[in-house]
Amino acid sequence: MNIWAWIGLLGIILFTLMPLKKENKSKEDFRKVIVTVLIVLGIMIAVVIFNVNYLVALIIGFIASIVLDKKTYTKNRLIIYGAIVLVIGIAGYSVFRDNPNYVMNHLKDNPQSTSFYLEENGEKLITYHSDRVRPLASTVKMLIAVEYAMQIDAGILNKDHAVSVDDLNRYYIKNTDGNAHEEWLRTMNEEGKVNNNKVILHDVARGMVTYSSNANTDYLIDLLGIAAINERAQSLGLTQQEEVYPIVSALLIPDHIKTESMDEEQLIKELESLPNEEYRELAEELSKQMKEGTIKAEEITFESTLKVQKVWSDRLIGASANDYGKLLGIISNDELPAKAAETARDLLEWPMELNEGNQELFTHLGAKGGSTAFILNDALYAENHRGHKIEMVLLTDDLNVWQNILISHNLNSFESKLLSSEDYRLKVQKELSQ
Repeated sequence: MNIWAWIGLLGIILFTLMPLKKENKSKEDFRKVIVTVLIVLGIMIAVVIFNVNYLVALIIGFIASIVLDKKTYTKNRLIIYGAIVLVIGIAGYSVFRDNPNYVMNHLKDNPQSTSFYLEENGEKLITYHSDRVRPLASTVKMLIAVEYAMQIDAGILNKDHAVSVDDLNRYYIKNTDGNAHEEWLRTMNEEGKVNNNKVILHDVARGMVTYSSNANTDYLIDLLGIAAINERAQSLGLTQQEEVYPIVSALLIPDHIKTESMDEEQLIKELESLPNEEYRELAEELSKQMKEGTIKAEEITFESTLKVQKVWSDRLIGASANDYGKLLGIISNDELPAKAAETARDLLEWPMELNEGNQELFTHLGAKGGSTAFILNDALYAENHRGHKIEMVLLTDDLNVWQNILISHNLNSFESKLLSSEDYRLKVQKELSQ
């Protein structure tokens, strides 16, 4: 929760507790005060302790206030609330039902901010603005996973090397990755994979891909070497891949360059004017300070506004859908050295473990998505039991909240239909070629 959310909730409590004349206070008044305060405290506890989304907690609190209000159970109120629930239910069904065409239509209606690539059995079927460089967000972790696999193959790294959790946490800033890092650590502890506060290196790489831990990513970027990752991109023929730099530390750049006299608009202009090379070097320097402990991640409170976060999102490492279509093909067609191919597949084919139903449909299914408040990307390769192969890459940018929600909701059905139906692939090809 940001400061305004705290002020709002505390304001509700204070307003509720405003003293009334004792003689005018009934038991029902006391009950209403207690119920309201408990609901607000429940919202705070849900968000702070149980990491429930603030908006979700607020909606649940609002529903609870209606349910616990005695006036709700009068005939007129029940009719009104029943009608509201019915209307909301019908609207919700019409909007949130599975609709793969929503993603296709968004692509078609937003050519300036979207790309789509689909290759089938070595033939490029759809290349919709696939040569445009767009921010990758966490999809770049696919490239980092490949470089990790190559260094394992070369004997530079050992999968079983022990890594201190403290070393990973140096790169973790709370409330910046949707709790991905914390979820990964919780799972590691539950599975008994944390010993003497250490985990093995391969589980760190798995945490980067499966859980999308940004802390693990920046640790691996430092371990693998930025130059090595960039050289790997070139050697694989990713001609539009931008140079890699640490993800987490870039979040600190606004506070690093901000002065007391700067307002938000001035800060954004300053951020946007930073040359790419200077921006990357600054992210690397701040990451180095996080590693050394000069900057203590656990002491940082992240409260950047959405406008400032938009600059960070826009300047994330970019590449084209063509590049990541090519990278998917390299992995899917086993063009990496044998041990590297095995390692890369082990990291990327987490959907085969997550959903047993995928094993009935595919011999291989690997994927890595990426998202911010403004981006929703996905890159996947699949091979069914008949040897039929498909690689697809979706890159979207400049999304508003509503678009982000709807694409996220419908992306799985869009991809599933593309994988399972030749007719639908041809339909999308036709729609995006007009």
